[in-house]
Amino acid sequence: MLVVLMASVMAALLGALGAYRLAMSRSDRARAYHEDNLRHVADSVPQVLWQGLQDGRVTFMNLRWSEITGATVDEGLEEDGWAWKNWFHPEDRQGLLDDWALARATGQQFDSYRRLLYADGTYRWLQVTARPVRSADGSIVRWYGVSTDIHAEMQTQLSVRAMNQTLEQHVEERTRDLSISENRYRSLFERSHVAMFEQNLDALIEALEPLHRSHGARLSNYFKENPDKLSDLLKLLKTEEVNAAAIEFLGKDRGTLLKHTRPGVVDPKPFAELLQLIAERRDSHWEGIVSLIVADGSVKRAICGVTLVRGADRTRAFTHLSDITEREHTREQLLEAREDLSRANRALTVGALSMSLVHDLGQPISAITIDATVGRRSLGRTPADVATASKAFDRVISSARRAADLLHRTREQASRRERAVQPVDLGEIIRVSVGLLEHEVRLQGCSVSIDVPCEPLQVAADRVELQQVLINLILNALAASRGSSINDKTIGVRLAEGCAGFLAVEVRDGGIGLPVGAEDRIFDPLFSTRPGGMGMGLAICRSIIQGFGGDLTARNNAHGGATLAFSLPRL
Repeated sequence: MLVVLMASVMAALLGALGAYRLAMSRSDRARAYHEDNLRHVADSVPQVLWQGLQDGRVTFMNLRWSEITGATVDEGLEEDGWAWKNWFHPEDRQGLLDDWALARATGQQFDSYRRLLYADGTYRWLQVTARPVRSADGSIVRWYGVSTDIHAEMQTQLSVRAMNQTLEQHVEERTRDLSISENRYRSLFERSHVAMFEQNLDALIEALEPLHRSHGARLSNYFKENPDKLSDLLKLLKTEEVNAAAIEFLGKDRGTLLKHTRPGVVDPKPFAELLQLIAERRDSHWEGIVSLIVADGSVKRAICGVTLVRGADRTRAFTHLSDITEREHTREQLLEAREDLSRANRALTVGALSMSLVHDLGQPISAITIDATVGRRSLGRTPADVATASKAFDRVISSARRAADLLHRTREQASRRERAVQPVDLGEIIRVSVGLLEHEVRLQGCSVSIDVPCEPLQVAADRVELQQVLINLILNALAASRGSSINDKTIGVRLAEGCAGFLAVEVRDGGIGLPVGAEDRIFDPLFSTRPGGMGMGLAICRSIIQGFGGDLTARNNAHGGATLAFSLPRL
């Protein structure tokens, strides 16, 4: 009897132990699935997500860190959770650490704008934001943060500020509007959140199979031509989870968002390529810009990213929405401001060209007059000197074309048309420009020495504008040589290989040189070293060269005279 009782007890204990182990196994699987789910969610976000402790150490980063820096997550977490700071720009590193320390000391939200070293060797601007998580007694136990790439926006702001400083007197009202837009844009990023959705695609994939068999690689085109069919298919998306940011972004409660599969999509066409990827059963990422109707009836623009994840039992999509409504509005304002600034710059340039046009046209008109006279006299001789007359009339044609090009370029700069940028031989431009100034050089008792390689050296530029720059520089050299007491009045024009894939052109004279300390000021608008000078020629020349990706500089020579040089990227 005792043996039977002991056997019964042992059987009960073993049964309980087996049930406990089974429950624990199920719990472990559920926990593993949950952790895998969270990992996919974190790695699908296009920003760097990270976790930090109260003492400042970072203990977690998602895979976006590796994608943008080229370093592994483990490398970023070295040095006991502080190695990540080594990827920030040396000039920004201490400021970032100070901001991080202040946030931890005050318990306030951490916000910092710093430059991070990317895998391609460039530094890009990031907005680094974090919020604390507190325990029941109010003490901070950890921080959760997000780092967002805002490089394009920061570069745009810096560019706009530079343009405002240059033309502030002409666009004061626009500068105020632009300042408001920049502040609004910065505010947008300070409040940035990522709206996340998790969706089940099984029903959608089943409905896509017959359509994919019929249309194959042209399935996306079929959907664009049949948006109603595309809209019906999107209804098969089953939204299983949304986060608080999505609720805040769309202004709708969780139940409404879970009920509607594609909340407030205005135009389904951008999703045509996404359904092509889903139909082809590829694990990939899709991104597009969509318009959504939110709870108050307004329309918001958002960058929509979808990461497809196929599991053993189902296919899921992790979708994120990043609000770009304000950014698009700001971009429109920036484009409008840029157009106004460009228009003001063109007006300023045309005004300067109008004042200098008489001088610019004087050279070709004078040349036409002289060459036409020479040609007529040559033909009036007995016998007629046809060869000399022919050369003179060829120069007349060349000078007339130069005058026409100047007038045409002035008219183009007054309009909204783009400059005619194309590959041009820089050596040929130099030779033609010197030829156009043959009479001025001879009349002033000077000469021009050309040092240009035989092989073509091409740059991307507007031919007429480049000639304008060279003629302006040579004319300035002639004026400087005229006021010099040096007997050698040779002007040297040299073309050579520059550094880092650039071509360098130097115009060197033996004239009076530049005023000491004014080497950079000569490029300022309205600054002139000559009596009666307008002070616009060199400013316009530098603007033209910088527009082609180069730069124009000036320096005094060691033994008298000055050298003006510009460089352009070689093709």
